[in-house]
Amino acid sequence: MKRRKAVRTFTCSHCGAEVPARSLACPECGSDAGTGWSEQASDWAGELPTGYDDDPDFDYEEVLRSEGLAPGGRPSRAALRRRAVVTVGVLLIVCLLLWLAWR
Repeated sequence: MKRRKAVRTFTCSHCGAEVPARSLACPECGSDAGTGWSEQASDWAGELPTGYDDDPDFDYEEVLRSEGLAPGGRPSRAALRRRAVVTVGVLLIVCLLLWLAWR
């Protein structure tokens, strides 16, 4: 009969996960000796500070348009057209430079 080796663990003070005794960081939340495994730590490290509530003036569709994206998050037709024009322009310049170099 094989004897199982007991694994020593401690509880992470940030998230409450069981952490192996020789671990350098918590496998769940990433806390370590530098960020606080202290007894005073009571909050989970991932909580946001106050003041990040929903902004009633925030318009998600406006942000997508300003980034050149369609409502589904894909690039808009205008953005795809710009990308195609730039690609063709760069290829033409490269071809011109190669032609000049071989002359």
